Amino acid sequence: MMAAIACAEPYLSLHTTLRQSLADRLGPGIGIACTGVEGDPRRLYPEEFAAVSRAVPRRQREFAAGREAARQAMAQIGWAPVAIPSAPDRSPVWPKGLAGSITHSAGACVAVVCPQSLWQAVGIDLEEDQPMEPALWDTICTPEEAAFVNTQPAVLRGRWVTWLFSAKEAFYKWQYPQTRHTLEFQDVRVLLPHMGFPTNFRIVQARTGTTPGIRGECLARNGHLLTWVIGNV
Repeated sequence: MMAAIACAEPYLSLHTTLRQSLADRLGPGIGIACTGVEGDPRRLYPEEFAAVSRAVPRRQREFAAGREAARQAMAQIGWAPVAIPSAPDRSPVWPKGLAGSITHSAGACVAVVCPQSLWQAVGIDLEEDQPMEPALWDTICTPEEAAFVNTQPAVLRGRWVTWLFSAKEAFYKWQYPQTRHTLEFQDVRVLLPHMGFPTNFRIVQARTGTTPGIRGECLARNGHLLTWVIGNV
């Protein structure tokens, strides 16, 4: 039992840190929950379980953790617990009037929700803070982004690409409920700060109906990158 407790402590610290970091930056009116990834599929609503009924047990547990985190976040802003089914494209179908986003890593699940009277959409992404393997760089980076990455110290380049990946994932989750545009990594260009590891970024080019200049933020915490975009088109 002592060994199990010791093993869980780093994840407890991670969950607390991620939630507090988001709460400090997003402010009031936004529900935020950070949990583990071992959810209980038996607690899913029938229309939710339908999306993962044929999935492997690990995926079912992860999916259940995300839905439970979302309901915890909803409760924080006064929303009753309801089903959050999946659309045919597998995106969450949020209750009318609510915007939300869910993300997972190996050790954490994060859900953020807010009334659409506050913000029309939110996109979040959580990645382990590890260098992206070089074979994927050309897929993720636009030529302008690749040129920037190549000006950075060699030891940090893979980490910059991971951050770019996370920024584009968060932007995709933010824009998709509003535009229904399916994007590739090359369809989005991120403006990076010129010095130091970024805490904020700006989307300067995207093949969507969105307005250029959308801003987001990325934090490095406890071996993870937490990235988000929030706002209206």
